[in-house]
Amino acid sequence: MTSKIKKTVEVTEPVIYKGETKWLIIKEGMTPPEGKHELRLALKGEFEADKIISFELKNQGLWRCQKCGAVIESNPKEPIQCYKDQGGCDRVTKFELVTDFINMDLWKIPIWKDIKELDMLEIYDDMLKLVKKCVIFPEEIHYKLFVLWIISTWKTGHWSSVGFPVLLGDHDSGKTRALDLIRELAYRMIHSAGTTFPAMVRATHFYQAGLLIDEASDRLNPKTESGREMLNFVKPSYRIGSRYTAADNNDPEKINSYKNFGFKSFAGERNFTAALISRSITILMQQAEPEVPELYYIQDELDELQTKLLNYRYKTGPPTDLGMGFVLKGRLREVFGTLISTAMHIGQQYDDIIDYALNIKKEQQEDLIGTLENDILKIIKDSEESQTTIDGSDMEDAPEYVYYKDLLERMFPDVEDTDAKRKMGQQVGYAVRRLRLKVKKLHGQNVIPLHNKKNVNRLKYLYRKYGMK
Repeated sequence: MTSKIKKTVEVTEPVIYKGETKWLIIKEGMTPPEGKHELRLALKGEFEADKIISFELKNQGLWRCQKCGAVIESNPKEPIQCYKDQGGCDRVTKFELVTDFINMDLWKIPIWKDIKELDMLEIYDDMLKLVKKCVIFPEEIHYKLFVLWIISTWKTGHWSSVGFPVLLGDHDSGKTRALDLIRELAYRMIHSAGTTFPAMVRATHFYQAGLLIDEASDRLNPKTESGREMLNFVKPSYRIGSRYTAADNNDPEKINSYKNFGFKSFAGERNFTAALISRSITILMQQAEPEVPELYYIQDELDELQTKLLNYRYKTGPPTDLGMGFVLKGRLREVFGTLISTAMHIGQQYDDIIDYALNIKKEQQEDLIGTLENDILKIIKDSEESQTTIDGSDMEDAPEYVYYKDLLERMFPDVEDTDAKRKMGQQVGYAVRRLRLKVKKLHGQNVIPLHNKKNVNRLKYLYRKYGMK
């Protein structure tokens, strides 16, 4: 006796099948128990049903007659009559929409083919070879990050955070080509050229679509009103649960909230805001001539890879969980965790990605050395560890404060000019503010209270950030 699919969940995906646009209906269900033994196990909650996935293709623009129940096709408008030549009742009636119309211009619609056996390592290798023919990255690891990021887009719906590939470089350095590759291979990626900002907002909210933003240095310029608006939309969208909230254009009392979390990639000739870069995987592009001059020369290969990735999306389980004790923490985990989890999921080695991420953190800490903030923290930490105050008195008599004037004397001991000291004092004050340490007045002088609870916690964090163990 053949089991029937039970508790079926349907998912729809627009595809191209034999040159025609169709809806791919993905049905996920579980096999019911068979026989008395399985039934007894099921009653005890011990029966482990097998997951069943089946695929069905349906035309777009299908309507169900509310009188006879016949399903007829009418595209692009709703039918008025239940057409007899399609098995209908030939009456003028109302209809219920069964399958919507497919917009072919939003993202590249994948070609559907049911692939029985998937070898994801082979698919990864084929993608890697193809990407190397089309674009030239400065470091070998960038190809790996790029390919894994593309693969990870096919598990949209399973991630809690994603990093943004940012491609920086001069004209003709391959930035736009890299974005084109993402659009050809990744899941539901919309190129922003000619796309309005409201359309981008709706694409991420209603379709879980990703965004490719070229010339992003201009479009994300915080000095312009439109740039600030787009930055407010983009910056928090690397984390699940992020929302973009805007006033309704027609109703003055209505506020609309849109989901903006999802995959995005940016390309530009100039640097971006630090807040965006911290959420990104930055690749500094260089002018070069790749082996493939135009992507249409390898269109069949691109289409075939995308078809395999579509099968990967629906025929494999959720990506691998990194676990609570994973070596990458905080922002590094949020940016690179998706790639490492994808590597684990397909059986690809990932230690080099961890090393790359940790090296970024090390470089960031090295960049902080020599700044006023670093010097201030070093003086504070040295004073705590030496068990003496800045003026050399014993710890038993040490005050609970660090004076601005003491910081200034330690940092600029050879400066005697009054005006120069005043300017440097202002710089020290600004640096303390950037460190976000609490400051108070004591006997008319600015001091940093070391035993203030907020300062204690803040200093612990800053020591870690600046690499001061």
